[in-house]
Amino acid sequence: MGSGESKREEKDELEFEDDDEGLSTALRIHLSRLIAYAESADVSLQRQVAEKLANEAVRPERQVQIAELGGLRLLLPLTRSPDPEVQRLAAHALANLSVNADNQVRALQFERCCFLMATWRQRAVWRCVLANVSASADNQKAMADNGGIEMLVAILDSPTEALQRQASKSLANLGVNADNKRLIAAAGGIPPLVRLAGSKSIGVRTEAIAALANLAVNDDNERAIVAAGALAPLLDGARTPSTDLQSQCARALRNLSVHPDNKAAIRALGGEAALAALAGSGCARVAQQAQRALGNLSGGDGGGGGGGGGGGK
Repeated sequence: MGSGESKREEKDELEFEDDDEGLSTALRIHLSRLIAYAESADVSLQRQVAEKLANEAVRPERQVQIAELGGLRLLLPLTRSPDPEVQRLAAHALANLSVNADNQVRALQFERCCFLMATWRQRAVWRCVLANVSASADNQKAMADNGGIEMLVAILDSPTEALQRQASKSLANLGVNADNKRLIAAAGGIPPLVRLAGSKSIGVRTEAIAALANLAVNDDNERAIVAAGALAPLLDGARTPSTDLQSQCARALRNLSVHPDNKAAIRALGGEAALAALAGSGCARVAQQAQRALGNLSGGDGGGGGGGGGGGK
């Protein structure tokens, strides 16, 4: 009896085998135990589960395995953790899982159940980690119909840069859809995106401006974005050394430079000089968008705003 008690009192450590069979066995046999780990108040246990699944979910074959064996049930409790690192790892794992097309459908179905049980902050995390789901054309309408746009707009006001960036990225993906351009604006998405366009974080700025560029392929939004003060942060971003940010700024300026009033406003702020500098960039993406924006400003067709309406990512 003494030896049995000794075994039961040994430290319980979570171990995965490195091969496919080992991972499958751990998830299949020990799922309830893993969920208990994830729901534990012990942050070290939460990190252990979150880090392992985040690393494993990078591999396409693991993405299928983890989802089929209940990984979404396992990861949701980790998004509720008070520890930012656990939340980040869970978000990373869920984002990786959502790259798989079949997992996108599972995530959307599972998301509706989780949304009913979650607090506002838990819902915010759950929405933001599904940025990749919103990249699918088939899922964009489903997310909009299920309140995704309103929730993502609310997350833009989060003080956490990671959440700001993921919410902006999701809105950029959703904003490719013509109906969603209108719905995002109606939900009040333009002012917070303009605010984030001036963020100190290059990553946040890039995603927010990508969203604005997509929303600008709509006549009403084109005027509203400029009225909200977007030109100053766009031109400021165009002068940074980041080619990703330059590209999105040039694309946004291209789409905003169709309306006559906007042309005048861009010129008044020195936009032609900033775009001329980008037009000579060694990065083809940057140069192309800047050249087309200059074409719009000069009165030429230049592709208009519609040519820059894709995700641009």
